[in-house]
Amino acid sequence: MPIQTGLPEQLTWIDDVNRGDHSFLTKEDRCAFFGELQASTGWGGGATNQLIANFKRSPAQIGREPCGERLRRHRERAINEVAAALRSQFTREEVELRCTFVPLPTSKQPGHPEYCDRLERSLRLAFAGYRADIRPLLQLAASTRADHLSAVERLRYQHLLALTSLDVRQLAGELRPMVVLFDDVLASGKHYRVAKTRIREVFPGQGILGIFVARRALRSSCRRPASLAATRGSRPPVSAR
Repeated sequence: MPIQTGLPEQLTWIDDVNRGDHSFLTKEDRCAFFGELQASTGWGGGATNQLIANFKRSPAQIGREPCGERLRRHRERAINEVAAALRSQFTREEVELRCTFVPLPTSKQPGHPEYCDRLERSLRLAFAGYRADIRPLLQLAASTRADHLSAVERLRYQHLLALTSLDVRQLAGELRPMVVLFDDVLASGKHYRVAKTRIREVFPGQGILGIFVARRALRSSCRRPASLAATRGSRPPVSAR
């Protein structure tokens, strides 16, 4: 795994300065991100935009392109960068004793030509060699159109909630004190809200933390919120409720 990453070295909390960009988040939600995705700027939006573009490429997308092998290498490099960034944020004790890591389901079900397991792969690569509890705890009843490809009609919250459920096969063992929901981009926060809702329906007191590769920035902030390390002092991120 490479030790260098183009992502910031510290996670940054969602707070009062930037929460307005994410309509489904409230002050009670504990979410953090690495980089900022500049909305409506595409590839030219900077390093984070480019990383996310490579990270989200599906096998079917890559297979359709004449330069598919080059795109595949870019995707693998992006997965490695994300994994390295994740590994740097958690102690071994947190990974092995305190956290259950849950990749949020992507828009396509396993078996669909556009399905991509990048989130779970990143987690498993990040914590290779640790006794990590990584579970695809949430599942979709049907594949949907990806929100980032749906400029006009995006999947509504209630529809996504109805499609999402806990996979009982993943509940054989107890969850650890903190469930870390992991996704690539924090946009409205809809997918995070659905996941949190479904988990809390079954486990009302479960600690939940959201970690994102990037947040979609709709406006410029006059300051950056405090990083996790600066905010928590000597406390690990998983202690934040």
